[in-house]
Formats: sequence, structure tokens, C-alpha cells
Amino acid sequence: MSEKQESMAKLLPDDVLTIVLRCLAPHDLAMSRCVCKLWCTIIDTHRMLRVDLLPHSVGGIFINFHDLGLSEFFARPSTGPTISGNINYLPLTSIVRGHCNGLLLLYSHISRPGMKQFYVVNPATRQWVQLPPPPRPDIGIMHLDNLYLAFDPTLSSHFEVFQIPYVDVFRHRSELNPAIERIEWPPSTCVLHVFSTRTRQWEERSFVREGEAAGSLAIIRRDFPNFLHNAVYWRGVLYVRCQTNFVMRISLSDGKYRIIKPPVEIERYEESNIYMGLSQKRVYCTFFDDPDIIYILDESYGKMEWVQKNAISCLVIHAFQQTDGPWTLQDINYHEYPDAYGHDNSEAIEEQNFDWDSDNDNFINTTDERNLRYGRITFLGFHPYKEVVFSSHSLS
Repeated sequence: MSEKQESMAKLLPDDVLTIVLRCLAPHDLAMSRCVCKLWCTIIDTHRMLRVDLLPHSVGGIFINFHDLGLSEFFARPSTGPTISGNINYLPLTSIVRGHCNGLLLLYSHISRPGMKQFYVVNPATRQWVQLPPPPRPDIGIMHLDNLYLAFDPTLSSHFEVFQIPYVDVFRHRSELNPAIERIEWPPSTCVLHVFSTRTRQWEERSFVREGEAAGSLAIIRRDFPNFLHNAVYWRGVLYVRCQTNFVMRISLSDGKYRIIKPPVEIERYEESNIYMGLSQKRVYCTFFDDPDIIYILDESYGKMEWVQKNAISCLVIHAFQQTDGPWTLQDINYHEYPDAYGHDNSEAIEEQNFDWDSDNDNFINTTDERNLRYGRITFLGFHPYKEVVFSSHSLS
């Protein structure tokens, strides 16, 4: 805010301004908190912003299929404003890559080989930001297409995008120079590129490692073919799932990061990826191919370890199975490419509903033999506000 605008914001007496601010909706109040120091002080002093009053509903689930060009969207009809999963208002056709507190990170391949265009989109308002091209790596052992969102609407309307390197050491070669193979990863000082809507540009930011590294390059690079992108942002900390299932815990406030080892049971799931999520104000993880096993990150007393959760409710989506319920598949690919699907496909799929209401606790028990008899259960995501796991049953 400029000095002129800030002086105009002080024209109203504090008591009058307090009355006006109390009339705002929680989301608007969170945005107003970022206008100037005076408004922020009034909102915090009177405790106007209650995080528990912010919207706590799930609008839908984006799913990427290997054979489809666009992300599909399972939507849940609402009495309020509806959200469309068809993000066809961007300059280039794009696929959902990540998300954080209501914002989506999307990417699109452009004409030059190996180049991608990234966007950050608010599907509720249809506002979007095109990111400038991320910096390219200086050396061949790093690949830098991994971007992750950090956004907290209760603190600021601005977001940041972090570029996290992963090891791509000429993966067509089975051996490298022994001196390179012995290099520890991540390095003791990790220099990340960060894009912020405050500056509208990429900047370098250094983070110093506390504790041990995840391992040597010889060990880390073996995980390249099965690498799964995933991150969680919570309370000023970005948790990034990296190669060999270790997690980088990046503290944005003090410029430090730590390595969190994967669950001890990972040895039984050598080919599986862990997937993290935020649920009930805690960081969770599970195995992509076995979502019945859930872990909670214990950070008490500096432990930083995964503790197995004994019980959690599960929702199994029986893909394309017609039942009575509120969930609907918005067939995005059909609407964008109708000639590739045939004329009757939209009607056949759009009428499908799925049998769960996130406002009620009618969850499906995945230990019931009837639910597991056919096909396998695959993890989709965590419910952000309840201890619920979204899973797919024979998704195809």
C-alpha cells in the first residue's frame, strides 16, 4: 500500500473502522488484514479473524489419468457458489500439478522441447497468474521442474512458489565418477529459487540444513523412475516429499531445513511412494498403493518422525459406478475433445453420482471384504478438515 492510500485508510476513527471490519466475511477479513499495519492491528487486537470460521468444505477432487490430456474433476454440488474443474481460460491447455489452500498449480508443455509454462489459478474466482520461466540448472545432476505452492489466506493474499531440485544424474548411465557418487544430498546449504507475487520474480533463497543428509547421490538417484511429486504447507513450513521417500522440512521463517526419514515400514514397500497431506491441522502420510496404513508426523520435542495411526475413516470411490449420492464427475476431457469420445459419452458419465456426503460421517469401511473383493484400493488424497482418506476402487 502506498503512503497516500495508507493515510486514507486512517481517516476513519478506530472505533468506526472496527465496526466496519466486523461486518466482513472471514475470507474478506483475512484479506483486509494485509492492507496496512493499522487494519492488521485492529483485527488481531479484537480477535476478529477466527480460522475455524473459514470455509471448511471440499469442493471436489482433481485426478490425473496417464492417457488423458486434462485433469478430471470429481465435484460435489453445493448450495453456495459452484466450482468448475474445467480450467479452459488459460492461454495454454494445462494439467493440475499441485495445490495449496484453494490455489492450483498447473503446467503446460510449450513448443520448445523440455520447456513448460506454469500457472497458479484460483478456480473459485477464475483468477490466474502466469509464472515467469523458472531458472534452469547450472549442472547436469539436478532437474528443476519441481515447483511447490506455499499459500496461507489467513495471513496474506500473496503466495510463493518454491523450486526444489531433484537428482537426475544422466540416468541412462549406470555408473558415474566415484567422486560425484559420494556427494551428500541435499547439500548442507541448499539454495532454492522462489517466486513471490510480492516481487513478481524468481529470487534465490538459502536454507541451512540441520542434522544429517538423506544420503549420497549414488543412493538418491536410484529413485528417479518412481519419483512422485508431493508437498504440504502448514504454519510457515513447507514439507516436500523427495527422492527415496525422505521429506525436506523447510522453515520459511528462519532459513533452515531438516531431513525427515520415511516410515520404518518403507522397507516392505520398496516400489511404493509415500504421499503427504494436511488433515485436522496435522501432517499425514500414507503409501500410494496401500492407503490403509496411515502415519502422523510427530514433531514434539524435535523428534521429526512418522507415527502409525491406528484408525482413520476411509472413503472409497467406486469409479463410474452409479449410486445415489452427491458426487459427480465433470467429464472435462469430453467437453474439450468431444470428437475423441463419441457423442453419448458425456451423458453416460455426467449422470454418475458417488455415494458420500462430506458433511456426514457415512464413511466406507475399507476393511469390509465386500469393498475390497474386486480390484485394488489406490490412494487419492486426504480430507483437509477431517480424518478421512479418499481412495479409488479399480480406478480406470
